[in-house]
Amino acid sequence: MSDLPPLFGEDHTCPTCRLAYADLDVDRCLALVGESTTALAALLATVSDEALRRRPRPEVWSPVEYACHVRDVLLTFAVRVHRGVREVRPVLDPMYADWRAERFGYAATRLDVLLAELSAAAQGFGDEVRSVPGDAWDRTVARRPEEVRTVRWLVRQAAHECVHHLADVTASVRPAPPRTWGAAAPPSPEGS
Repeated sequence: MSDLPPLFGEDHTCPTCRLAYADLDVDRCLALVGESTTALAALLATVSDEALRRRPRPEVWSPVEYACHVRDVLLTFAVRVHRGVREVRPVLDPMYADWRAERFGYAATRLDVLLAELSAAAQGFGDEVRSVPGDAWDRTVARRPEEVRTVRWLVRQAAHECVHHLADVTASVRPAPPRTWGAAAPPSPEGS
């Protein structure tokens, strides 16, 4: 597990999407998961099949791969929340996200199947989170001995994954317009 990136801290603020864990209560996290997965599904439905499966760069996932990852995050984190509440500091398996993408053929996943699974994963994650007793939010899980996180963190991390990867997909299918400052102005129609 030495090649795994470290887990974000309990009070992480993402420098890219600006989501701050300390500002997120459980209800806000559930709202973000619902809003993000709904927006992701709606966006994917507007994209051509070729664009869904095209990686902008070899090391960057395609939109359908990101959506499969979000689905798997929600499934995995529902199980992690469940274990965190019911077990004493369970040790979590890593997600091995890139391995999953290759092994399970994310890029070839049919969109209709993926959208149904994404919806079910979001619903199941929400149901699991809503079942957490009020006194269980500070129970802990671990991935490595030095990576102990609360059940609350699991919910925040899952919400962050949804928000962050919606932004990744949006940027890949609706790239920012090219920068034009400093370019020569087009000639005026009058020729002056």
